[in-house]
Amino acid sequence: MKTLKILGLLSLLVFSFSLLAAKYDKKVDPSELYDKATNHLKNEEYRKALRVLGKYTKSKPKDADGWTLYAFTQRKLKNYKKAEVNYEKALKLDPENKIALEYQGELFVETERLGLAQTNLNKLKELCPTSCDELEQLKKYINQEAEKSL
Repeated sequence: MKTLKILGLLSLLVFSFSLLAAKYDKKVDPSELYDKATNHLKNEEYRKALRVLGKYTKSKPKDADGWTLYAFTQRKLKNYKKAEVNYEKALKLDPENKIALEYQGELFVETERLGLAQTNLNKLKELCPTSCDELEQLKKYINQEAEKSL
């Protein structure tokens, strides 16, 4: 009788451990994380997006767009230092990432470093000789800040 109880407890323990292992051994699909993060961003749910993008960038550390969105989210939450580090990661992976250049330029404007924002604008002018959305957006962002200063 005692042996049956011990075997029953052991079986229960083995089953419990296998459930726990399954819970923590889930393979995370990076594309699902990316979609989830972009949905949070569309809804301006920056804290939720930050958590998801943290997981995403761990699963896809060489994705410049992931680092760009992670930095963007941190910037929206006013975590400027972390945002700056992650824009740099994105641009190290892809120095011609126009979105990262635009958003990093916006960070520079928000942190009152217009000279650096202008440097990003000049890079975008090189990448987009006939213009592009990122160039126009950063130009507009810089001009709005300059108008506030007047």
